Amino acid sequence: MKKLIALLLALVMVFSLVACGAKEEAPAEKPAETPAETPAEAPAETPKDLSIVVSHQPYSHGLSSYIGEQEGTYANAGLDMEILWFTGGNTQNEALGADEWDAGCYGSPPSIAAGVAYNAHIIGVNVEDSVSIDYFVRPDSDIAQISGEVEGYPDILGNADTWRGKTILCATSTSVHFGLISTLAKMGLTQNDVNIVHMDVPSAYAAFKAGEGDVVSLWDPQSYQAEEEGWVRASYGEATGEPFPTVYVASEKAIEENWDAVYTWFKTNIEINEAFEGDIDGQTEYLLQMQLENGIDTDEVNARRFCVDRPLSTLAKNIEFFKGEPGSRYMDEVMFNIVDFFVAQGSYSEADKETLKTNGWIDSQFIEALAAERGIEMK
Repeated sequence: MKKLIALLLALVMVFSLVACGAKEEAPAEKPAETPAETPAEAPAETPKDLSIVVSHQPYSHGLSSYIGEQEGTYANAGLDMEILWFTGGNTQNEALGADEWDAGCYGSPPSIAAGVAYNAHIIGVNVEDSVSIDYFVRPDSDIAQISGEVEGYPDILGNADTWRGKTILCATSTSVHFGLISTLAKMGLTQNDVNIVHMDVPSAYAAFKAGEGDVVSLWDPQSYQAEEEGWVRASYGEATGEPFPTVYVASEKAIEENWDAVYTWFKTNIEINEAFEGDIDGQTEYLLQMQLENGIDTDEVNARRFCVDRPLSTLAKNIEFFKGEPGSRYMDEVMFNIVDFFVAQGSYSEADKETLKTNGWIDSQFIEALAAERGIEMK
């Protein structure tokens, strides 16, 4: 019996030693399963906390910022973004002068005023504006009775005699103003040959509908509504043959003091454009929501047409506009052509034009930074 008990105790001690040995060897197998020691599973670096105030109008050049705000895209990029909404470029520039926003988008013409008055910089190109700029007259207008008399521009109705002296409702210093100047120039006229009454586009539409003015300058969706009213399109942006894109702009102060925030906003905006480029359904849903929230009278049909007509801007498009040496880039050609139109009309001086050139009004640094981040050379 004693021998049996001794044997059992010996066996217990052997099993205890084996168990202890197993416990001591186990840690050697753990490191491969420990997340802290596996680089591929390490958490991404937390983005820096950045903030920016941007200015927009509730149209397609403001769509990406709106989408990013709704989906939390900017927040995920570490950017606290606030959007200020405006009815036109004039009021945006007034707010810029009061240092109320850092960056934003609008048409080419207000960017000239911003560059001259506040040294704001154009940092990118957004959607094309010429596709949605229209000039309507009533069916009984003498302008509507004449076609084919503007040499080289068959889609412009009327002639110099029928346009001269007309009262034109137009948001001045905006894309519709430039398109109007271009239209008049094709007939040998200037803005001094007509009577321009400044109104923002929704107000101009309502005033013309109420019987005011001879010609009304509109953009979408009011242009679509003008067609429904039976008004006659006497000219439009593409009929003039002049390109005039909407543009990304940033204030001088923001570029100097808040560069990272401006870059993050611009980069994320372009990424959203590229993500939604082929998603007309998604664009339509957000555009309709954005416009209704901002008091634009529209519907899903017009919102969809708006999105189809105005493709979103990509990095590739920006590179095409901004590549090359300053002064010889396509963007220089496009923008200073617009400046020259306004100088010829007396809206700006040659000294203003030189100020824009000297101050680096057309600024490619953010596009270059994004291209470099993606490993793309801007040749």
